[in-house]
Amino acid sequence: MKNFSSIFKYSISDREDLAPIVIKVEKGVCTTFGTEENFTPKEIEFDMWADTASWQRVFDKEISVKKAMISRGFGFKGPKLKAIANMGGFERSIELMIEMDGITV
Repeated sequence: MKNFSSIFKYSISDREDLAPIVIKVEKGVCTTFGTEENFTPKEIEFDMWADTASWQRVFDKEISVKKAMISRGFGFKGPKLKAIANMGGFERSIELMIEMDGITV
């Protein structure tokens, strides 16, 4: 992941009261995270969403990030070839989100 840089947006589709989380990764390091207001829409390269129950399965490690990305309950926007080529980066970005203090579903 050290050569991977991107901006990821993660949303909980059935919780409009929770702002999506945006994570900026530069050369494999999370340099910034916050809400959408801190980024322009053009900056966000990947957008992934699911309902609370689906995200909870990822948070509880019942399913892997890779399986989640191809699961029926998850939505995805972004360059799919780049995502596939950098699956480790995607997995790590979600792991970073899980590890953040105060992030729960």
